[in-house]
Amino acid sequence: MQRDIGKPLFDLVLLIASAAAFALSTTLQNVEIAGDLSPSFFPKLISGLIFLFAVPCLIKDIREWRAAGANDVAREKTGSARGLVQWGLIVALTVGYILIFELLGYIPSTALFAFCSVIGLAIVSGTWQELSLIERLKSVLMAAVFAVILAIAIFYVFTELFEIPLPD
Repeated sequence: MQRDIGKPLFDLVLLIASAAAFALSTTLQNVEIAGDLSPSFFPKLISGLIFLFAVPCLIKDIREWRAAGANDVAREKTGSARGLVQWGLIVALTVGYILIFELLGYIPSTALFAFCSVIGLAIVSGTWQELSLIERLKSVLMAAVFAVILAIAIFYVFTELFEIPLPD
């Protein structure tokens, strides 16, 4: 097991960001429309769920990090470098997603972001190199199917269930 502080730090950042988002969502005006949810409901729900799910992840990752304390220093540096590359990849993909969102619309940009995230993290983590050519092709196909289904499902939830229009 590698001793990588990146996982607990990421969980901590999620906790802080979700608490801040929840606090900020309480400042939204509560405009009640007959039978509909207020504008602050959805941000409160999402930030609350992120906080709720990040707490056990943080506890688990801190325990794993402590248990791996006696590992080889070289392995720790490799894990830390890999973690930094993974963080950098996600940040770069998020910036790219923001830049192409209006140009392509919600479904294509979200599908592209999800696909690149899955494949990019597989490559950066080192698992991609362990796969055979057939397994790589299957992984690319499954990532593409996942990305398209995810984008369409989220689009449907927002536009039909929450009645929040998203760019086509």
